[in-house]
Amino acid sequence: ANATGSRACAMALRRALASCATPLAQSRASPAAFALIRGFTTGSADAANATVPETAAPAGGTEPIASRKVSFASPSGPPPPAPKRVLVGSDGGLRMADDTTVNSGVPSLTVQQAVAAVRANAKGKFNETVDIAVRLGIDPKRSDMIVRGAVSLPHGTGKTVVVCVFAEDEFADEARAAGADIVGGQGLINEIKEKGASALKFDKAVAHPSIMPKLAQIARVLGPRGMMPNPKLGTLTTDITGAVIAMKAGRVEFRAEKNAIVHCVVGKTGFTEKQLCENVDAFMATIMDLRPRAVKGAPSATNYLKGASLSSTMGRGSHRIAKEALLKAAADGAARAKDT
Repeated sequence: ANATGSRACAMALRRALASCATPLAQSRASPAAFALIRGFTTGSADAANATVPETAAPAGGTEPIASRKVSFASPSGPPPPAPKRVLVGSDGGLRMADDTTVNSGVPSLTVQQAVAAVRANAKGKFNETVDIAVRLGIDPKRSDMIVRGAVSLPHGTGKTVVVCVFAEDEFADEARAAGADIVGGQGLINEIKEKGASALKFDKAVAHPSIMPKLAQIARVLGPRGMMPNPKLGTLTTDITGAVIAMKAGRVEFRAEKNAIVHCVVGKTGFTEKQLCENVDAFMATIMDLRPRAVKGAPSATNYLKGASLSSTMGRGSHRIAKEALLKAAADGAARAKDT
């Protein structure tokens, strides 16, 4: 009768312990219950009737602790404040639900404010270069959404550009008269083919269509460096004079990277704020003109520009320009281009 009762008790305890999901709850169970369960599992009547051996009392005379007890201390001090709801505005700024503004650390500025901040934070001992990075809402993996072009900045880039013209005969004389720094034909091509990149002592390359088949010999040298003449960029043209003058005046080429970001130089920190703002306006107007249209999945005018930031070579941080300010800059640049 005792064995039968022990087995029934073991079964009940086994069901109870199986319902305990946490190891902490199982560890608080009586060791005798585990002894009964082990006996029920092995089928041994002796193990089922086994009891936990008594533990000898310590020298101090206190009895051993039968089970472990956990105490929870009540919290002290004032209760924590209730969480506040934060909302994101249309300009990217943060504010509380009660219309209290929040300093997110990255405020959105206008073009004038961003230019002023870049010039104020330029601490280098040289004339730093000002760069703009624009994030576009395109898929750069699609060939029909590639954004690539060139822009002639109204005030130039502030750099001395060395222009090379690949031409022969009367076209070479035209290039020299236009102010090209380096002019050459087959001899220059052979030198670049022999010495490689070390022979590239120029920043921009312009070519006449008549010499283009010969440039295939050095395409592997010019191509990776973005110097290969291209008709889409205006560097492969019959108007040698106009191309050289545009390069000298501050023509900048750009292309969207694999993360849909376009980088472009818009001047130097030594420029005035008006000159930098007009350069940014001209660049944004060109970017808007290159927006993909009439293709499936093409971004709308509002989703095309995602954001932009302005920075200098050694300036502290970058300064984000608001989306509305970018659209306004593009409109101002297009209007200024029509007037000129």
